[in-house]
Amino acid sequence: MPIDLTSFLQHTPDSEKTTLYVHVDEETIETYDALLIAQTRYRKLFITLEPKRRYLVHTQPADSEDLEIDFLQEYEEVEALLEDAGLDGIHDGEQGILYHNLLFLLMNP
Repeated sequence: MPIDLTSFLQHTPDSEKTTLYVHVDEETIETYDALLIAQTRYRKLFITLEPKRRYLVHTQPADSEDLEIDFLQEYEEVEALLEDAGLDGIHDGEQGILYHNLLFLLMNP
């Protein structure tokens, strides 16, 4: 039985919800509500909640305080991050986390 998004978000911890701000140009900023679905030591994978789901990766390199934020274009990149986060257990020496948000999104397309 599907759960509606509003009910689900009421029970989702704030640490797993975020609002993404994307600068389209100097005058335009688009906002997207998103859920954290996977995380490794240096990377977080978010999915937007707009009708056309988009994946965004947030990377903080180990030796830097700079953040890299990119929308992923290739699903292979999404799969690789899910594997690193624990979909297949420990992968490439990284211990990651998969969030229950992923299950919700799969059950409620």
